[in-house]
Amino acid sequence: MVLSVMLGVLLQVDPASPEVSSRNAVALGDIAVALASGAAGALAFTTGVSATLIGVMVAVALLPPLVTFGLLLGGGHMVQATGALSLFLMNLICINLAGVTTFLVQGIRPATWWEKDRAVKATRIALALWAVLLAALISLILLLRKS
Repeated sequence: MVLSVMLGVLLQVDPASPEVSSRNAVALGDIAVALASGAAGALAFTTGVSATLIGVMVAVALLPPLVTFGLLLGGGHMVQATGALSLFLMNLICINLAGVTTFLVQGIRPATWWEKDRAVKATRIALALWAVLLAALISLILLLRKS
């Protein structure tokens, strides 16, 4: 992100270009896509798919909006930069929420019984935290759209 901010300062950034404009706003449909990609990543992880594939899936969801945020921030386009940041945060929240939920649905449990209580508590906290953050982000998106 630091590199993209520096590039945004040095280069002319056009927020209307298709690659930038597609990543500087969040639509509610993006939430479904992010949840699906998070679930797919968790499923890929538990079924033994290459870790490289999982890394690529996460990088595709997180890096473009984060780099767009940096470019727009460096270029002085604050309103569009906040849109790109919100897309990044939404992807991050949804990937984590879908991953925890997928592991829970699959019945992923600790190997030893003494870790079970800690794992149950940590899972509940994680689900609650990610769900609250997602609800707050959706509320913020809807609020900003009205203004």
